[in-house]
Amino acid sequence: MAERIFMTFTNASALPYQGAVLGHHIVLNYIDSEGKHHTLEGVPEQKFDRNVAKFLAFVQEEGRSNGANNTDSPFKRLRAEKRDAIRFASNLPSTLIAEADNLRSQWERMTSLAMR
Repeated sequence: MAERIFMTFTNASALPYQGAVLGHHIVLNYIDSEGKHHTLEGVPEQKFDRNVAKFLAFVQEEGRSNGANNTDSPFKRLRAEKRDAIRFASNLPSTLIAEADNLRSQWERMTSLAMR
């Protein structure tokens, strides 16, 4: 079985149930030769559990910041979370990065760089 590395994009919206899309998280996906699904997802260091707080943080970052100071984001730094699977990945928009018989070394390199 050929292995694949591809990107999917998940909704990072504060109001997904209303259809408002404020942004997306990129998820790197790796399907190994055994069919096991691994992921690296870019997520903010500071998560907001309430929609209003998340929306206000988005407004502050996108509307009130001039971009000159890259440390003023209420979401703080972007970090990677490693997971063994992601639900519904086959239904998400995707972009193929690589497909070959053995991509394990490339995936391990991507994982080691992301988890620093």
